[in-house]
Amino acid sequence: MKILVTGANGFVGSHLCEKLINEGHSVYALVRTPAKLKLPESNLLKVIKGDLDLETLSWVDSLPLDLDTVIHTAGIVHHFNTDEFFRINSDGTLHLIKNLKKKFSQLHFILISSLAAAGPSLSKQKRNEEDLDFPISLYGKSKKQAEVILKQFAPPEYILSVVRPPMVIGPRDPAVLDIFKMVKSRIILLPGLDSLKKQYSFVCVFDLVKTITLLCEYKKQESYFSAHPQTVSFQEIIQTIKKAMKKSWVLYLPMPLILIKLLTFVLSFINHFFPLNVRLTPDKYFELAASNWTCDGNKSENQLAQVYQYDLVSTIDVTLNDYKKSHWI
Repeated sequence: MKILVTGANGFVGSHLCEKLINEGHSVYALVRTPAKLKLPESNLLKVIKGDLDLETLSWVDSLPLDLDTVIHTAGIVHHFNTDEFFRINSDGTLHLIKNLKKKFSQLHFILISSLAAAGPSLSKQKRNEEDLDFPISLYGKSKKQAEVILKQFAPPEYILSVVRPPMVIGPRDPAVLDIFKMVKSRIILLPGLDSLKKQYSFVCVFDLVKTITLLCEYKKQESYFSAHPQTVSFQEIIQTIKKAMKKSWVLYLPMPLILIKLLTFVLSFINHFFPLNVRLTPDKYFELAASNWTCDGNKSENQLAQVYQYDLVSTIDVTLNDYKKSHWI
């Protein structure tokens, strides 16, 4: 197949491109800065320089007429300027679909969204695809809006698929790296007095990429959570990393949520004068405060024959090995 991947430089996008090329697909990798693309050279890889910022995307003209699939991974997860969530995640999706439908009468469009678009579980039960969405962060609302835009503006002839992963862990992940660094320092700052008990679903990036490639094959017009059956507490995540890094002890420093919220506003104020590259933003506070970010990947197992091969231990191991190899830790 001939497949366009947006956000090919990103954490998920880069792994996805590698997987698709290994499976023999022709990949058209959309990136803002081709020089930063770190993918093995291949005759199956075509690099396209461009973005999704403008209403007219001239780079779409360079796509082949027989393009089969578009996998939209591009987006942002954190930002101090919350308008950027909607400009990039929502408007970017709108610009993409409007330009694609001018050229292509039929396509399979796969949107990589997030559990944040659904929101946290409001009970002890895992979220499933039939539950009502209740995003609590502007990031989650922008991803939900992108899903709505896709369904509203895509031609009826398009096959539309949505993948909503929970916490994604794996090699080259800059977000979970922060937790590894805390364990290395032995000082664990906890956002909230009950943080260790909070429950999370997760998916290894390799399993997530498998979900996406299976969707390319099955062409299901459905939404799926891509999540390992195992749910974990934050304490289990810390303890698993601690064991992998061979640390005998760590010190937990719980911080009341009100102090976390105050800290986010202090960082936001500082950012006005000195740009910060940190993930603790006022918007991220709402996600940190929630106690249950779990979802059920059973639908993907039943309909896509997905087998989640990476449990928490193996996911942490491959991630740590990559961090060490890249000298990130």
